[in-house]
Amino acid sequence: MATIEDLLEDVVKEIKEVEGAAVVNLESGLPIASFSVSQVIDIAVAAASYAEVVKANEKALELLGGVEKVGETEDILITTTRVYILIRKLGQKHYYGIALNRGGNLGFARVIMKKHEVRLLEALKELGEI
Repeated sequence: MATIEDLLEDVVKEIKEVEGAAVVNLESGLPIASFSVSQVIDIAVAAASYAEVVKANEKALELLGGVEKVGETEDILITTTRVYILIRKLGQKHYYGIALNRGGNLGFARVIMKKHEVRLLEALKELGEI
């Protein structure tokens, strides 16, 4: 089976406009695997910072009535003047995210990220993370 690093590299190769990507433990904010193609984004800082965003999103959903009322989060999109940051949860304890330059296609990125979720979850299980 492919490693998480290999799988993340596959994601990055399929989405050519990606600046960086990471699979992150939500509790610690530490990346389990990361891949960067530019020096623009510090993946370790982004991983820890966006772990807090994912946690805040979960709290907000609870305040809105929970999963039963508003549904589960599919992804979180943050736009800046230079990059899109797209985050998808992997189970309850992890997320993975990409930084996509503004020339990237968000719809295509979402499709590719979703396509790789099952394999990433399987790799996390093999590592004993799930």
